[in-house]
Amino acid sequence: MTSPTLRNEYRRERCARPYRAASKAIAAARVAIAARRTTAAVYASCIPAANVGAAFRVGAYVCRWIERPADAGLREVGAADSVAPRSVRHKGWYLDDDAQDETARGAVFQLPARKGVPQFVAAVLDPFNDGPAIVAFDDITDDAVTAAHWADQLAERYAENEREYSRAANARAHFDDLHSDIVSNRREALALIAEAKESRGSFGPKVCATVRAAVESLLRDIRKARAKRDRLESTFAGNAGWNA
Repeated sequence: MTSPTLRNEYRRERCARPYRAASKAIAAARVAIAARRTTAAVYASCIPAANVGAAFRVGAYVCRWIERPADAGLREVGAADSVAPRSVRHKGWYLDDDAQDETARGAVFQLPARKGVPQFVAAVLDPFNDGPAIVAFDDITDDAVTAAHWADQLAERYAENEREYSRAANARAHFDDLHSDIVSNRREALALIAEAKESRGSFGPKVCATVRAAVESLLRDIRKARAKRDRLESTFAGNAGWNA
C-alpha cells in the first residue's frame, strides 16, 4: 500500500468501521479513490487503541465494538446456537447476498452477577476478526436462553445492514461507471457530428445514414444510462454505503 491517498483512505475506513476486515477496508478505499470521493482529512497511522469503540446503532439495538471483551468484564458464554440449540438452528447470517461471505453469529456474554444472579447480554461475534465482539448493553437478562434469542435477532439485523451497505456501495460504483460511459458516448457522438459537418457534401446517402444511425445509437445509450443513474440514486442514495 504505497500510495499516500490509498493509505489515508484505508485509515479513514478502519477508523469509521473498526469491526470490518482489513481487506474490505482496502477495497472500500479503492472504490472511494476511483469515484474521487477522497477526504482532505489526515488520519492516524493506526486505529485508536481503546478497547471499547463508540456507540453505533444496529436496528433498535445500541451497540459497541469491544476488542477484548474479557478486559471489559465480559465472559463469553457461547454462540447463540449453542446456548439455545432448539430455537437457533444455524451458525450465523450471511453478510452477502450470494451466501458465500462471512457470517454474523450471535453470542451470549455474561456480566458480573447482580446480587448473586448471573446477568447476560446479547452480542455478535466479530465476523472479520477472532476475539472482538459487537455487544448490545441496552437489554440485560438473567436468562441465558433469552439473551441467545436476542443475540440471534441482533446478528440477523447486523447482517441485513451489511448486505444493504454492500448493495449501496456496489450501486454507487455502477453509478459512477455509468457517468464515465455517458461522457465517453457524448464525446464520440460529438466527434461524429463534427466529422459529418466537415465532410458535408462528400458523403453519399448511405454513409450519411450510417453516421446518423451511429449518433442516434449513442444518444439512446446516453438516455438509458441517465435513466439508470436516476433509478440507482433514488434507490440507494439514503444508505451509508452510497457515500462510503
